[in-house]
Amino acid sequence: MMGNLLKWEMKQTFTSRSFWIIGASLVALPALLLFLALRFGGISTGYDAYLEGLSNYNAFVIFLIGVFAGIHVTGAFEGRKIQSAVMAGNSRFSILMAKFMSFMSAVAIYSLVSILICSVIAFGMAGINGIEGSFVREIVARAFVYTVVEIAYSATCFLASMLVKHQGGAIGLNTGLMLVSNLAAQILLGFDWAEKFVRLFPVGQSMFVLTDMSNKNITLALASSLVALAAVAALSYLKFRRQELK
Repeated sequence: MMGNLLKWEMKQTFTSRSFWIIGASLVALPALLLFLALRFGGISTGYDAYLEGLSNYNAFVIFLIGVFAGIHVTGAFEGRKIQSAVMAGNSRFSILMAKFMSFMSAVAIYSLVSILICSVIAFGMAGINGIEGSFVREIVARAFVYTVVEIAYSATCFLASMLVKHQGGAIGLNTGLMLVSNLAAQILLGFDWAEKFVRLFPVGQSMFVLTDMSNKNITLALASSLVALAAVAALSYLKFRRQELK
């Protein structure tokens, strides 16, 4: 039953207008900014342009992923899709996991497609140069780790959306959380003592992965992301399990 529920949830997600509109924005806007920076800015190497593309993507995630999460989660409650799934005999755990997995899949697609297109623009316009280290580690591995970090960072919005019953309120809360957490991380990084703590969270790793691809930081980025995802899943289920459906 879990497999059928997941297939249904994936179909609902990937055929929704919100998935395509937000996805198009998360792919086109970072690419456009990168193109303009290469055309009129001072980026000198393809590697620098590649990192700029990743940074651009994260900047738009802060503003747009909360909208998608609000529609994806809170919108499902308002549209009574969740209630219908429960009435059909599906367990709340299966329903939550299917929705969480479809959310993570959507964010993964957004990240990978955006990174791919920005990489083509970066190396196509500036050349494959400036890479310090192996191409596999600095480009391919970084893209994978960055995607995992972005999924975990975005998961904050999934949890927040489980706490708010109104779609507009969820979108506002999500956007505020993303902005505040990003700003707080940047402020804390101004203090030497705070760096080791900021590295423990996906919001911090969304910055550190751009500059540090050491084995230690790769391990820390992946571990902190997995812990964050597990915490979001657990807390979301605790909320959903006790939630009265109307």
